[in-house]
Amino acid sequence: MQKFLIILILLCNSAWAIDNFPPPFTAKYSLYASGIPVGKGTRTLISHGNSKFEFKSIGETTGLISFFKKIRIEERSTFIKTAGNIRPLEYFYNQTGKKSRSKLIVFDWLQKIATSHFKDKIEKIPLEENTLDGLLYQVVLMQELQQGKRNLKYKVANKNKISIYTPKFLGKESVDTGIGTLETLKYERASSNRSTILWCAKKLHYLPVQVQHIEKDGDVFNMLLQSVTGL
Repeated sequence: MQKFLIILILLCNSAWAIDNFPPPFTAKYSLYASGIPVGKGTRTLISHGNSKFEFKSIGETTGLISFFKKIRIEERSTFIKTAGNIRPLEYFYNQTGKKSRSKLIVFDWLQKIATSHFKDKIEKIPLEENTLDGLLYQVVLMQELQQGKRNLKYKVANKNKISIYTPKFLGKESVDTGIGTLETLKYERASSNRSTILWCAKKLHYLPVQVQHIEKDGDVFNMLLQSVTGL
């Protein structure tokens, strides 16, 4: 029985390694606004079996600041992965607090249509092969960096169209985290209203151990890794 369990574990590990897709994990972060601690966050990748997965990101204010500005943001991507092909099934975004808003995108791959629900508007987005959602692309980024790719480009379904995300490589950088100093590859994705910078650690299957959002109005928000299990 013990030998059987060892063989089973080895087979499972090799299955994850075939295409360098990250194994299920849970990562916990501290959140900062302009350098001031304001909350906590988690990111989890869960396998539901039958090639179905869920990637979830939650961030919320805690402590004293939550009495004045209680904010919680949840993003969730449900997707399937078969024979190296990754397809989103549903993307959900929900923000509560002073600025409450939500968004839902449902992907119908048989009809090749994604249906976006945002601000009481329903819009249809023609799907192209290899289209991802706004959260799932960061899992695929981990996979592709592990495969050795460095020039990255993703098709992402947004409110009413397919957008092209092209993270720009900014170089290598050491980042001090809650589990020590990690060597990372630094990427930036800029849009019209914000810039997002990802520091991806090779030691952790290129998990983004630090994420920085720089808003158009100059506000800076940081997410820094404190602990991780599964990688």
